[in-house]
Amino acid sequence: MSLRKALEGLDPAYFQHPLDKAATESLKMVPGLNALTKKFMELGFEKIFLIQKIGSCLRVGPNQIPSMYNIFHDACRVLDISEPQFFIENDPVPNAYTYGYTNPFVVVTTGLIKDFTEDELMFIIGHELGHVKCGHTLYNTMTSNITILIGLLSDITLGLGNLVTIGIQLALLEWSRKAEFSADRAGMLAVQNVDSSYNALSKLLAPVKELWREVNQRDIILQAEEFEGLSEEDNLNKIYKFLSTVQLSHPWTILRTKEVINWAEVGDYQKILDMDMLDFTEYYVSKEEKPATPVCPDCGTQLTWIDQYQRWYCYGCSKYP
Repeated sequence: MSLRKALEGLDPAYFQHPLDKAATESLKMVPGLNALTKKFMELGFEKIFLIQKIGSCLRVGPNQIPSMYNIFHDACRVLDISEPQFFIENDPVPNAYTYGYTNPFVVVTTGLIKDFTEDELMFIIGHELGHVKCGHTLYNTMTSNITILIGLLSDITLGLGNLVTIGIQLALLEWSRKAEFSADRAGMLAVQNVDSSYNALSKLLAPVKELWREVNQRDIILQAEEFEGLSEEDNLNKIYKFLSTVQLSHPWTILRTKEVINWAEVGDYQKILDMDMLDFTEYYVSKEEKPATPVCPDCGTQLTWIDQYQRWYCYGCSKYP
């Protein structure tokens, strides 16, 4: 029997990253997004992907690979989420992803199962379930297939749609990078072990077995801070950093690792684990009722109130301003 605490009544708003929340609100205001979303759903991408997985992957259940199903089932129990379908894909590259919006499903590769411990798998699976819990699945699936959508819309509008869809593509990618931070927090809540969360990301960052035991957590934070500070040095660095990031659907893994460590140190991670959800709801509402949230003077990100230290914290700069 699992010793992990079931977080019954867990509301995704309790762990969603502030950057995810802000990016979601910004995405909703992007011109043309609603029309593209409607067209995407009409084309039935979800059904196509599900058929592909049923035909090419192994569907996991109580009687099919029960060792993996038990991890998956426990993650769903802890995060208080109905079980989506779960597949194993034969691929040596360590990876996991979630597709679908009305009927989401989670996929992990054999490369991930081969190289990750049970707790590390719990973090990765919890991460994917976090996308479901936070309602990311529609935009995630659109982001993964935006190139196809742009081509279809371009054909329909004789090329005129490109001007609109490029803006939507960049907005979806920006949102996707921020949504990953929330999913990592869900992974932490699922495994309830900070070291395993950090180790799972370290394996993605340095995917060579001989190096895993030598990865230094503190140096990763310093490297991430150096990366974040590059744009502060001069405008050319800011341009290079933007160009290297703008087409990515995920943030750099080193930044994800830093965010995991930071949330364990100064966020609500431990509070969520320690409190009953009813008590945490009262705490969260009380926190939300604080005066209008100020913004960071350095990066413009909305600050987050850290009740433990009675101070505002900037997740954009990862510091107390």
